Amino acid sequence: MSLEKKVKKLLAIDGAIASKVKGFEVRDDQVEMSLDIVEVINKQGALVAEAGTGTGKTFAYLVPALLSGKKVIISTATKTLQEQLLTKDIPFLLDMCGVEGKARLLKGRENYLCPQRLELAETSEDHPKSVWKKLSLISEWRHKTKTGDKAELGSIDENDPVWSRVCARLEFCQANGCHAEGDCFYPKMKQEAADAQVLVVNHHLFSADLSMRNKGFGEVLPEADIYIFDEAHKLPDIAAQFLGFSISRSQLDELARDIRSSQKEESPESVEISDQVKLFETQIQKFTLQLGKWEKRWLWEEFSQNKVAMKLLSTLRNQLTLLVDMLKPITDRGKLLSAVYKRCQDFESELDIWLTTQSKNKIRWLESSQARFKLNLTPLSVAEPFRQQMDSLGGAWIYTSATISVDGAFTYFTSRLGLEEASCKHWDSPFDYQKQAVLYHPVGLPEPRSEDYIKICMRAIWPLLLASKGCAFLLFTSYKALSEAESILAEHWQGSLLSQGSMPKNELLAQFKTAKLPILLGTSSFWEGVDMQGDALKIVMIDRIPFIPPDDPIVQARESALKQKGLNSFFHFQVPEATIALKQGVGRLIRSSQDTGVLVLCDPRLRTKRYGQTIINSLPNFRWVYDVSEAIKMLSQDRKQLTSQVNEDNKTQIEQGNTE
Repeated sequence: MSLEKKVKKLLAIDGAIASKVKGFEVRDDQVEMSLDIVEVINKQGALVAEAGTGTGKTFAYLVPALLSGKKVIISTATKTLQEQLLTKDIPFLLDMCGVEGKARLLKGRENYLCPQRLELAETSEDHPKSVWKKLSLISEWRHKTKTGDKAELGSIDENDPVWSRVCARLEFCQANGCHAEGDCFYPKMKQEAADAQVLVVNHHLFSADLSMRNKGFGEVLPEADIYIFDEAHKLPDIAAQFLGFSISRSQLDELARDIRSSQKEESPESVEISDQVKLFETQIQKFTLQLGKWEKRWLWEEFSQNKVAMKLLSTLRNQLTLLVDMLKPITDRGKLLSAVYKRCQDFESELDIWLTTQSKNKIRWLESSQARFKLNLTPLSVAEPFRQQMDSLGGAWIYTSATISVDGAFTYFTSRLGLEEASCKHWDSPFDYQKQAVLYHPVGLPEPRSEDYIKICMRAIWPLLLASKGCAFLLFTSYKALSEAESILAEHWQGSLLSQGSMPKNELLAQFKTAKLPILLGTSSFWEGVDMQGDALKIVMIDRIPFIPPDDPIVQARESALKQKGLNSFFHFQVPEATIALKQGVGRLIRSSQDTGVLVLCDPRLRTKRYGQTIINSLPNFRWVYDVSEAIKMLSQDRKQLTSQVNEDNKTQIEQGNTE
């Protein structure tokens, strides 16, 4: 039986899925998307698929991928989707497809414990008591865990600095010659990943693999027959991070500390290295002071005019070269020295590239604040290396998200990844936005640059907050706007105010569900990846069109490149970026066919500027209202009345793979 017939049979009304999912009905869009993926698999081509929330795109790509029997790599942007795939969707569909293969998760190597580094850390005498206590907890956990994944280590915060002393860092593992037959966790996990039919990773790990292959250093991931990127709208920016590099003060400070401790541990007689480390640390401090205490960002063109800072940075590079030369003869004294020698080499090489590169595709920029700095090298485009990767690996490539197109066109996304020859398809969300929600656009708001803009936005939304008894996400494009709104609401709101940064994201969302009269204020990280269904969320407000600040060095470089090509940088870069980000924020409101609510878009430029129509055309088909009383009517609508109109297929949308 052909793959196409297998897919149709499984998704049919009398198929295996229907026998397990109560109320299952065939969805034309879901089947159509699956069949398009079948065609891509057969032809080993590329498909860019935008599927609105509720389409069932997760099942749409999993069914043909699993039935094909081929090796599959699925890359996502969030842990939430990874967990859903591994614990729910893939196990269910492997059973439905009658496939014996296994699915595995692989993370970046620094997520895994290195037993040998732990043993070395435990032999050191330089730790304070707090670190000894944490090392003891890690040692106890080491004998219980099967994966060595720090996510399983509940007794220590996953961001605790102590983890960097015991994780499977690349340079240490290279020095050690670890292999799967030993007691190291990462090689075992990597071997399991190679043996699995379905491997789930994130965009960061896939991009790290892309970077390694691009530099000719081997690979992180096994090769596959089918590559699927869910939440694909995030991929170009993440790939750019890995095809470039950054050097921060904290990294250099850590390097200095590690060199000193390694020398003391494995070559105590080499005191001249310790003296050179002191000079290195002094130079780091001098460079930091020269940058000033105020937060600032420079492109290379501006920074290179600061002759004093340039000279200090060149001296810093030269001192790294001296450290490399001094460490080289003693690398055979021990594993710690071998590891810090490799790190010194890497930083020396990167700093030299940062100071000397003439590549037109590399953006050199620097950011600093009080006592901190970071040197960044970011590619202007990742299209060429990504296209080369696809050509080299072969197979079928599927890119999907609810937010890829801009005003019906896919050009912005495809050009960033070199996918001009890919097939592009769109499927609307099955949700009835006309009945389930309204879009309230307050009239009379000033321009967003107005001093009183946030205050007037809060005044406009206040009647809605009272009518809904909170249950609102207020999303902002900056922390400054969030802070201002929080100060205003704190004086008047009698319920719970939950603000991003006050506690971990998951805790904020958990409290939002149970708190009295809750209002959650968030910035960029709450614009996507948040799935709040039911009566808990009735209002989503967005304060502004999320344009990227024009003083951002990446923005300046990309706009300059577009201008050199004779293109309008605002319409070819800022508008597409803002549209995709806004679509993500808008998508927080309606997450199921039973949800109702009010979306509040405050920015008057949506109606007063020419580009506003492009953005509006890209949004779901909401009914727009301009009178707050009309929006309040929507909030008072009986949700049960809407629910009774929904068929059983929509009631089981989650069971049918309807994730964003």
